[in-house]
Amino acid sequence: MKNGFDMVTDVRSLINVPAVLDLIDGEIYPDARPTGRQFMTDIVVNSLGVNNAVFQKGTPNINIYAPNMITTQPDGSVQQLPNYVRLSEIVKAITTCVETQYRETFNTEITDPGTLLQDADGNWFASMQLAYQSIQSNYQNI
Repeated sequence: MKNGFDMVTDVRSLINVPAVLDLIDGEIYPDARPTGRQFMTDIVVNSLGVNNAVFQKGTPNINIYAPNMITTQPDGSVQQLPNYVRLSEIVKAITTCVETQYRETFNTEITDPGTLLQDADGNWFASMQLAYQSIQSNYQNI
């Protein structure tokens, strides 16, 4: 049986590759992004849960953070905007790594290819959601 930690580890293994790592100057974190990283490009993989059926199904998220673009408006106010170009580039690289992947112990497919969201601290990020499936192979009472 796999748990949420295993699912996060599996998904991180898919994106911990040069095609993605070359696009970020930060890290790929499990579950949460440390505070104070608003000027870094980071990725966070977290788990919304996994069931305990024979065909285990779970929902992992991949959140991609890039530093906000700062603009000054004509009235002098400052606005923080998402860095569309950077986020889009990273989402496309991750998509090729996680879309319809069949591995020995799990498979993934994309269910949400990237929704733009803003954190409570004002940082913009793209959130991708996957469908994850694993077949239990550890039955001891059969």
